[in-house]
Amino acid sequence: MDATSELTLGAGAAPAAASPTAGRRPAVSVVFPCLNEQDAIGACVTRAREAMTAAGLDGEVVVVDNGSTDGSAAIAAAHGARVVHEPSRGYGNACRRGLLEATGDSIVLLDSDGTYPVELVGEFVRRIEQDGADLVIGNRFAGRLEHGAMPFLNRYVGNPVLSWLTRLLFRANVADIHCGMRAVRRDRVAALDLRTPGMEFATEMVVKAVDQDLTIAEVPLPYRQRIGRSKLSPWRDAWRHVEYMLALSPMVLFVWPGITLYLGGLAVQLVLLSGPRPLLFRAWDVHTNLAGLAASLCGATLIALGLVAIAYAWTAGLRFRHSPAARAIARLRDAPVRIAGVVVAATGAAMWILLVLRWALSGFGSLAAVPFLSLATSLLASGLELLGAAFLIHMIHLRPVPSVPPHPRGQESPLAPTVGDTR
Repeated sequence: MDATSELTLGAGAAPAAASPTAGRRPAVSVVFPCLNEQDAIGACVTRAREAMTAAGLDGEVVVVDNGSTDGSAAIAAAHGARVVHEPSRGYGNACRRGLLEATGDSIVLLDSDGTYPVELVGEFVRRIEQDGADLVIGNRFAGRLEHGAMPFLNRYVGNPVLSWLTRLLFRANVADIHCGMRAVRRDRVAALDLRTPGMEFATEMVVKAVDQDLTIAEVPLPYRQRIGRSKLSPWRDAWRHVEYMLALSPMVLFVWPGITLYLGGLAVQLVLLSGPRPLLFRAWDVHTNLAGLAASLCGATLIALGLVAIAYAWTAGLRFRHSPAARAIARLRDAPVRIAGVVVAATGAAMWILLVLRWALSGFGSLAAVPFLSLATSLLASGLELLGAAFLIHMIHLRPVPSVPPHPRGQESPLAPTVGDTR
């Protein structure tokens, strides 16, 4: 999804029905993203309304129709929900539309397939209103998993591995990252700056909550068999989660591997600078030197990509609380990168000049200087890459801050970003 579609998400959608709590803000909005869930959505809406009544909560039920063709929207409306329409397909798009349309002080997101215990809405809201949590997430693994509710691979491989990876990369102390029942304070939504269109939305919400240092609470809950056909694509959705996490981990994806390759390549070239070296019963010479050259060039490219990725993520709102190194790099911006680039490139250029002078003084004859030439090329090329990265980082920090469209009902949008110093 491009930037324009992000800012105009849902443009052209049918206007929302009037809120049942028009004129005053309800305590809670229960939001169901929905795509062809005719068999379950009616019961979900009814149970949500009953749950709010039982908990003594003044609230609304919002169903986000994501292009259903089976009459789900009409069924939801008949059961008392306020139905809004999001034409851009995707779980994340539907959830974001729901967050935008919701008017409650607390917003509870649930799947509309009957898998989650809607009766726990009151407990989720209590964790926010009384315990002070900003984000509340269900934990299916601490509750009772109904037989057949979760496929074997999802239960024992997919969810545990992806949740572990999220905890490892982002220090997120959450056991069930992808639980579809969660609640958030309405006044915290803007800080999350949610953007992803698909299933990776679940990961994005947790990662950004951790990055914004929000208080996260977990509620054990039972998980039931879904009603109707599943819309999940396990391998594709799993990759989208991994891809998103890696995109927000430039130190792990680019910088540390790049530093390892770069320093390793330089070390090989320095060892062979004075000539062939015997090791493991053979002489290591020019071919090994070229391998070191390739490693250092690849490493420099990865480092440059990582530095640019850190700058972009920083301007997009990520504060890297999970990575002090990335946070320090982002705060320093382009000046240190430019200085390092000048020093490294100048060193490589000086070595090239010395080599050419030596060649000229020898009468432009044969010159056995492959190790020296290799090292000079590594330094010159990597220095130029750093200078290019510094230029791109500078450009990224110059890009204008996008505007946010007004809330459809003339109210302050919960998705509107806060204004302040982002440094």
